[in-house]
Amino acid sequence: MAGGLLAFLAGLTGLLAARIAALRARRSRDALVRSFDRLRRGLPFALAAVLVGLSIASVSASLFEAASLWFWDHLSTGSVKLFAAAVMLAGLAAYSAVMAVIAMRRVFDLYTVEPLDIRGVVVSRDEAPGLWRFVEDLAARHEALMPDSILVGLTEGFFVTEAPVRPLGGERVLSGRTLHLPAPCLPLIGEAELAAVIGHELAHFSGGDTTYSRRFAPIHAGLWRTLTALGERTGTGGFMLAPALHLGFHTLESFDIAVAQHRRQRELEADRRASLVSGPESVPLALLRTAALAPAIVGTLNDAFSAPDTAGPDLMAEILRRVENGPPDPAAHLEECQPHPTDSHPTTALRISTLGVQLDERLLARAARGPVEEDTSLPHRLFADWSGICHTLTAAFLDEAREAHRLTREELEATAAAVPTEHTVLYENGRPMIWAMGFIAAMFAAFAIGVIVFGRELGLGNDPETRAFVGGVTTLGVCFALAYAAWVRRKTKAPLMTLTPEALMSARLREPIAWTDVAGMRVSAARRLALVLALHDEAPLPNRIGFSIYNKVNRRERTVVLEAMGIRGMKAAEFDALIRRYLSAAYARRRLTGD
Repeated sequence: MAGGLLAFLAGLTGLLAARIAALRARRSRDALVRSFDRLRRGLPFALAAVLVGLSIASVSASLFEAASLWFWDHLSTGSVKLFAAAVMLAGLAAYSAVMAVIAMRRVFDLYTVEPLDIRGVVVSRDEAPGLWRFVEDLAARHEALMPDSILVGLTEGFFVTEAPVRPLGGERVLSGRTLHLPAPCLPLIGEAELAAVIGHELAHFSGGDTTYSRRFAPIHAGLWRTLTALGERTGTGGFMLAPALHLGFHTLESFDIAVAQHRRQRELEADRRASLVSGPESVPLALLRTAALAPAIVGTLNDAFSAPDTAGPDLMAEILRRVENGPPDPAAHLEECQPHPTDSHPTTALRISTLGVQLDERLLARAARGPVEEDTSLPHRLFADWSGICHTLTAAFLDEAREAHRLTREELEATAAAVPTEHTVLYENGRPMIWAMGFIAAMFAAFAIGVIVFGRELGLGNDPETRAFVGGVTTLGVCFALAYAAWVRRKTKAPLMTLTPEALMSARLREPIAWTDVAGMRVSAARRLALVLALHDEAPLPNRIGFSIYNKVNRRERTVVLEAMGIRGMKAAEFDALIRRYLSAAYARRRLTGD
């Protein structure tokens, strides 16, 4: 009762605290940070109290029931078994509680903010003197704080953060305020649009955004990731830990409305500040242009990642070539959101409408312009060696792609080699059925002998017709059981399936089934073992040999069902793993050969 009361009070306190904190968080960003900070400090203790209370209640209840058996007047074999079961249940509850406590220790480390891994290079004042002067001028005009570091990367968008940042390939972790700029956009969007975007980002370094981005956003995201990982790794203590995890997730979900509200306000306010400095149409143009350029940038990077050995030494030059006639229609991207590694943004259409700018054909035409000399020369004015930065970023990206291809190839080769080159022959397991038929035959024979020997005692001594009928029926039962056992034995001597690296051959099908024709599979083991294969639409369907109620080819659903009494020397789970191994190996070989 004490353990249950502790768990109840801890859970109730956690629910009420989450509700009150979530309501307060909607008032302002400062209130959101303060409320969440208080709640996240008390959350581990509430979760621990729920876990400890449930553990005490479970173990105590089991031991109480076990101890009460000793006070029974008469102890029987059944009561002793019940006592043993209660003790075992108490032991299981205690073990589960210990495992849950071990897992719960991770909760007290939930708030360690992991560095953001960014594929980019840090540019110093010597490497980008024009860029630093450009940012300093914007920071002064926006009355915002300057970034401590500026990163230039390939795959991320424009963003600022105060979370720790670790450039890929580097040992140093950047702290303080970091501004990230996407290299592919710098020669394409123009100086006014670049000023609007950087001004928008610098606006986050003023007011409450600084505190928000440092103290709330990374920790809130980290809590979600850690609780999710904790729920996936609970193991044996899962049922003990489940109520505490539900409380933790509910606490985070209670902040979702306030978080979404403040995120929207932050972005719209940053847009407003940027437009005041850079002009009313600068922010809409920057939003439309970066959204329209994204497909060309992503397509170029994807192609280079797929074939790094054929890519050129400067991916930015390839992106420029792809958009030399202008990007696609920007209007097609109005409902998209700007990318960010830890945060979310309102849609482009909402951000433009909030600024009060009319989204007309003139604005769309300006956003869809092709790159001009003034745009493409901008990075050369900002960086001391723009070409060198482009080559450095490209080389790092292609090296990472080659390493990813190498690891993928090794994994595919290991998967392809996981099956033998020689054929694997599987036989149907008829032994349980043969033994069952033998037992039935023995029962019929024993009944027949009993009728003959003890017929008088059974009242059949003076009734030869009844004795003859019973003898005939039992003889037929014996013969049928033995005949069926012999048929099963003969049937199971022939191979049921033959697995090759290329295909599955079945004694029930005229044609083999190529592994690469299989879109999906499952193995079930209810009354009989069944292998269900779903084939691709273009794959040929095999034909059955003879009639069978257990083996089916459904041409409408494009499935093949092969049933058996079991697989000799193999459990259902082992058979399932074997089929999946052959299937994965075939697809791995196809990827390796490029078919």
